[in-house]
Amino acid sequence: MSAPLTNKSTDRSNLAVFSFSFYCDICGKEWVSPPVSFDAGGFSAVEHKETYQMIWEQEHKAAFEHANLEAHWHFNNCPKCGKWFCDNCCDMKGKDDNGLCVECAKK
Repeated sequence: MSAPLTNKSTDRSNLAVFSFSFYCDICGKEWVSPPVSFDAGGFSAVEHKETYQMIWEQEHKAAFEHANLEAHWHFNNCPKCGKWFCDNCCDMKGKDDNGLCVECAKK
């Protein structure tokens, strides 16, 4: 599995639904990925616990990868420090600070 986009993330998944939270590296604002239902690989019944677990793990991994990619639309990357931050933590005031996080813009 890929590393989470932001420094802090939470797996909110359960046996029926996959969902993940990603947090702004500056202020901690949370973005929650849309829930994705576990469909057991399209099978109506899975008799073997090991098979069920394997299918769940594969779907969980795919759901995380999708959520991790989607998080790019909800966070900005500071070209100076590399942190991922929400729009509230973006400093666009100075023309030379275009796209910096508020921490780097202050420096």
